[in-house]
Amino acid sequence: MSQRIDTQQMLETFRANHRDPRNLAMHAVGFWFVARALKRLVTGHLFTAAVNLGAGLALLVGGHEIEGTDAFSIFRQARRQMSEGDGGGAAARVGP
Repeated sequence: MSQRIDTQQMLETFRANHRDPRNLAMHAVGFWFVARALKRLVTGHLFTAAVNLGAGLALLVGGHEIEGTDAFSIFRQARRQMSEGDGGGAAARVGP
């Protein structure tokens, strides 16, 4: 069973959701916080890892709120493409 994802369509969706420079700036800082959280997690600093992860994710989602786009549309699109490509033979599906 081959599940194909239309990468060109997903790339176009990604570009359409990341046009505002404020969103891109918030993403840059957000990804820095997420990377810092992973480093803190590896070194055993669980509380600061959680705080950094929360701040990073808030910046990532907040950038999309400023731009007015759905932060998770690319994941929904991939899930929809995968569910359409399996011919209805999936054992379980999550979501709509």
